[in-house]
Amino acid sequence: MEKIVTSFLKLSAKIKKSQGVVDFGSALASAKSLLLIMPDNPDHFGIARNYISEIKNDFAGAKFVFLTRENNKSLLDVNQPHGTIFVSSEDINRLGLPKKNLQLRILATDFDIVIDLNFDFHPLSTLLCKISHAPVKICLYNRDREPFYNFSFRTTSRKNLEEKYQVLTNYLGVCAQSTHG
Repeated sequence: MEKIVTSFLKLSAKIKKSQGVVDFGSALASAKSLLLIMPDNPDHFGIARNYISEIKNDFAGAKFVFLTRENNKSLLDVNQPHGTIFVSSEDINRLGLPKKNLQLRILATDFDIVIDLNFDFHPLSTLLCKISHAPVKICLYNRDREPFYNFSFRTTSRKNLEEKYQVLTNYLGVCAQSTHG
């Protein structure tokens, strides 16, 4: 079923026009709001969580909203000054895609950047990223994601997930800081 959904999403993305050229340096430097999509896989979530503070430091002053499964609630520090969108099974249809209510929650904020920390292609987060209208949509490289993200970060395949997150956060930090100073 996931292959059918993936094929459909890729086809619909190709049919729609791309959003045009984005000046990533300026977009990263001027970001006021970020949607951080946490990994659906609990093991990956734990690794990604270790890099939240680095991402927050890279985009100091920006408003953060986290998107995560409701069952990961205990893994995310909800006492931090950020918004959180918890996704429950009631927010997802039988195909694993977001229902209208969840889509509206994403559309309620004009995000400047979406960072999807899922390692593998994940139809739910990919579609939410696509509908977000954020000028910059960042993910770790995966061939299936190409039509949906405009900043696909590729590292050597020998690196483990922790190293990939580290390289990604280092790169984002350099880009965001170089445009500030």
